[in-house]
Amino acid sequence: MLWSGCSDDSSSDSKEQIACDLEQTCPEYGIFYDCENEEDAIAGNFENCTMSYPACTDTYYCEDDVTCFQSTNDETKTFDCRDEKDKKTIYTEDEFKSKYYVESERIH
Repeated sequence: MLWSGCSDDSSSDSKEQIACDLEQTCPEYGIFYDCENEEDAIAGNFENCTMSYPACTDTYYCEDDVTCFQSTNDETKTFDCRDEKDKKTIYTEDEFKSKYYVESERIH
């Protein structure tokens, strides 16, 4: 009985993380102008316009045949994942990071 405390088999609780490849696709041109008056935009007069920057699209291709798309809404990242049967799961950033890790990144 002396050695029973040493066979701590708690490793069965932690799952191995699954590797994903990140493919980041960014728009070629980086600024959109949203103008109240359409004629300002046509004339190139952007003083009364708001600028917005299109976001890059982060797509994760994971080894468990799941593809995840990262989106950010109000500074909160979510991961919209689909398996090969198109079953959809949405993860928070913490949930995603606890299950997956990024092995390599490709930026377009």
